[in-house]
Amino acid sequence: MDLNSSKTDKHQENGPCDIESLPEHLQQLFLSGKSVSNLSHLVKNIIQMVSGSAEIIELGLKQKQYDRIERSWSIFEPNFIRLKKFILDLIKYTKHYPLQKTECDFNRLVTNAIQSSGYILKNKDVKIQLQEDKAIKPMSLDADKIEEMVANLITHALDNLPEHAGTISISTMYLSEHEQIQLSVCDDGPALTNEVIRSLAEPQERTRDMCGTGFDIPLAKLNIEQHNGYMDLEGSGTQGNCVHVYLPIQ
Repeated sequence: MDLNSSKTDKHQENGPCDIESLPEHLQQLFLSGKSVSNLSHLVKNIIQMVSGSAEIIELGLKQKQYDRIERSWSIFEPNFIRLKKFILDLIKYTKHYPLQKTECDFNRLVTNAIQSSGYILKNKDVKIQLQEDKAIKPMSLDADKIEEMVANLITHALDNLPEHAGTISISTMYLSEHEQIQLSVCDDGPALTNEVIRSLAEPQERTRDMCGTGFDIPLAKLNIEQHNGYMDLEGSGTQGNCVHVYLPIQ
């Protein structure tokens, strides 16, 4: 399912007050405020986890209870990283930085993204399966944005898995007839409904135990469109979800 359809419907509902009719700086303020509003509960929970564990760490330092510090650090560190990523994702979503293209090995970028996702997959019972098409030649891409896009799709797939346990399958393919490359990131979690898929176009807290920041699909979509590509999301029957990304070969 193409996420652009839901965006068009909302613009039609908004009529003459469509956000796209506003100056760019006001659009950014609107998006920032709306994103923070949608994700306020998520941010509150992260801050509570960070501040609570920080207090315990401080108490442990005073009382020299290093076992307590170690336990609290295991809570503090991932939540601090997540809070930092949330702030950076918010900036990227509203600022829209221009591309910095260089000649890249697409398969290598996918592998780098999997490695960079190690922190969020830590202590999760998740298996990553990767299938690469070696026929893909070097392409002109913004390496950072492509790696970020793949990492966000991995996080999205992780949040589709019950108890964050299961399999995430990633594949690349050269589509010679269309002069495109295809990236597919699939999970074996319960299939998402069309309503949920449509809602992914905007930042949101989808589940209370999600690992992502809520910007995972919106940022991935933005990065793909900056490369003149597009993405489709689909559920398969009652189980399994796939995100298919199509990028033109330039």
